[in-house]
Amino acid sequence: MPDMLAIISKAVFEKEATGRKPGDVLPLDRYRSASRNLDPLKSGGRLFLVTVRPPKEALWLVAVLEGLKFQEDEWRANANRVPITDITALIPRIRFESGKGISAAKGALGMSLQTPRALSAEDVTLLLQASGAAAGAAPQAPAQAGPVNLTAHEPESKLPCLCKRCFPQAPERASAGGMEFIRSKVETDNRVLHYWMPTELLPRAPEVSKSVLGALLARL
Repeated sequence: MPDMLAIISKAVFEKEATGRKPGDVLPLDRYRSASRNLDPLKSGGRLFLVTVRPPKEALWLVAVLEGLKFQEDEWRANANRVPITDITALIPRIRFESGKGISAAKGALGMSLQTPRALSAEDVTLLLQASGAAAGAAPQAPAQAGPVNLTAHEPESKLPCLCKRCFPQAPERASAGGMEFIRSKVETDNRVLHYWMPTELLPRAPEVSKSVLGALLARL
């Protein structure tokens, strides 16, 4: 179940959030978009909405939508509880699930975020901590410890182990046998399996993820 990031245009934000500023909560309960890039959310996950604010291209986290359902060309959700947060300082640290960060020429930050993208687990932690949600200021629905990591401990592997104990120290990228790998994951029923995917397969990441998830479901 991927968590994804999408942008709200300046015009739409100013229409729906007149006078709102960081610290205020905008109770959005939908995102009007039929983009196929958001299709992964049909299997679950959250939608992190951002907007770019003038005059210095500040990046604001506007809302985090949960309980998403796609209906009539829009994503409907539970009303947002996360406060608007200036996350400009996090731009250099966001590395999406693809491993690529936010790169934009001056004046083009909004344009660079037009395509919705899957967030990495580290991105989600950064955004929730910045907004205060991770500390309980904006609780997620039923308090849970997070998905159970099903990845087996592999001390003899040439790549860093991704089990529950080792995962916090694991890098996002690694190399072995002359190949480069990126850390990836699949989730189902509050369980997660982490794995290393060769970077050369990034263009086929959705297919790889589907295959891994199928194998996981067959063993559960």
